[in-house]
Amino acid sequence: MYDMVPTLIYREPHAVHRRLAELGLTLEGLNKARHVALGASTDATDFHPANAPGMFAYLHGTWALRNEFCGEVWQKDTEHGVEAIRNDAAKVKVMFANVDIACNDEQPPKPRSRKGAGSERACQCNLFGLLPQYAPQQHDIWATYYLMMDADGVAELTRPIIKGNTFSSYVERIYLPKPDEMDVTDGNTEHDVVEMDPVVVRK
Repeated sequence: MYDMVPTLIYREPHAVHRRLAELGLTLEGLNKARHVALGASTDATDFHPANAPGMFAYLHGTWALRNEFCGEVWQKDTEHGVEAIRNDAAKVKVMFANVDIACNDEQPPKPRSRKGAGSERACQCNLFGLLPQYAPQQHDIWATYYLMMDADGVAELTRPIIKGNTFSSYVERIYLPKPDEMDVTDGNTEHDVVEMDPVVVRK
């Protein structure tokens, strides 16, 4: 039987930045992927199938994750038939998922579509975060995260346990700033826009 431990939740900006850096990720890169996915979801029209917004978001969100991060450190990954990116050094994988709600303490996110056996296998290693304390530490276990985004573009990077085709519990949740809370400069004030009143000079 597993020891149940509280879900780790990172909310404060400094904690979010620090944890993402530990995983080899950046808030800027994840935000760009989120923006691409959200923009793609709005391309759906009334003539598209009902699942088109979510499908467009998934396709372009996955592309954007790879476009932002793949290179020397992160690589494209399709193990278990699941589309992801992976960091071999950190033993971390990241996938994209549409969810019903994000960054809500009272209501944890649930996927808007059923998760298959491949996703469940990919997240099996996350169970090792719940092992009894006397178990040997696992150094070769992969941690699988999802960039989870709801229909409004609110997003979190979360390490779930998948059971019964859905997220059943959560090892770790990292809240990304909501779209209306984001500082597009990411704290860098050198390029902040300065409002100026135009001065008209007659020739």
